[in-house]
Amino acid sequence: MQHPEDKKNERLGDREIRVGASAAGKATERKHGRVYRWLDNFWYHYKWHTVAVLFVAVVLTVCIVQLVSRDTEADVDIVMAGPYSFTTREEDLTALRACLATYLPADFDESGDKKVKIISYSFYSEEEIEDIESRLDENGEPLGVKVDTAQNANQYEQFYSYLRTGSSSLYFLSPSLYEELAERTSTLVDLKELLGVLPEGALLFADGEGNSVCLGVRLGDTALYRENSAVRTLPEDTVICLTAPFVFGSSSNTEQYEHAVSYIKALMGIQ
Repeated sequence: MQHPEDKKNERLGDREIRVGASAAGKATERKHGRVYRWLDNFWYHYKWHTVAVLFVAVVLTVCIVQLVSRDTEADVDIVMAGPYSFTTREEDLTALRACLATYLPADFDESGDKKVKIISYSFYSEEEIEDIESRLDENGEPLGVKVDTAQNANQYEQFYSYLRTGSSSLYFLSPSLYEELAERTSTLVDLKELLGVLPEGALLFADGEGNSVCLGVRLGDTALYRENSAVRTLPEDTVICLTAPFVFGSSSNTEQYEHAVSYIKALMGIQ
C-alpha cells in the first residue's frame, strides 16, 4: 500500500508532477525570464566595471562633440559668464569680438584672419537677483521685475558642464563666479607666477597654504578696459582669469594652451 506522503509526488517520464499544485502557483515561482536573470547576475558581478565604462564613454562623447563643433576659424575661445548677455545686442558682441581679436599675437590656426570666439552664459547670483527684484521706479513703487530662476539655474549648470570639458582656458567672469572658482585653487592659474609680474588690476587671493596668489584681474582696472569702448560694454568688475590645463579637452593640448597663455599676456600688455 502506498504511503500517503508518497502520493504527494508522482513521476511521469522525466517530469515531476506535484499533485495539488496549480498552474498559477507554478507560474509565480518564475516571475522573470532567462534574459532578466542573466542581466541581474551580470549587474551583480560587474556593476562597477559597467559604471566605469559608461563614465569613460560619456567623457569621450563630450570631448568628441566639443572637437567636432569647435569653430575652426577661431584662434582662441573666450568664455564670458555673469549677469550680462548679448542676445539682444548683437552689435555689441560683434564690436567686442573684433576688438579682442586685435590683441591676438598671431593667427594661431593659420586661417588668414585673427578671430576670437565668445561663448556666453548669462546668469545672476542670489544677491544680484535680490537687487534686481527689489528695484523701484521713480515713484518709489516696485518695478515688478522677476528673474526666471529656472532658466538662471539652467545657465549656471551649463556653465559648469562646459568648464568640466576643458574646452576653453580663458574666462571673463562675474565677481561671485570668480570667487567660487578661486576657492578651488587648483582650477585657476596664479597669473603673477605665469606672467612674471603682478598685472594691473590684480586680485589677490590667499591659497590653502596662506600664500598670496593672483587668480584674476579686475577688467575695469586694465588698459584693455580704459582704451576700448567695445570692452566697456562689459561690467567693470568683470574678472579675467585663466584655468589650469585639464586632462582632456582643448586645454590639455600643450600648443593650444600656450596660445591662450600668450593671448592673456597680450591682453595684459605684457611682452
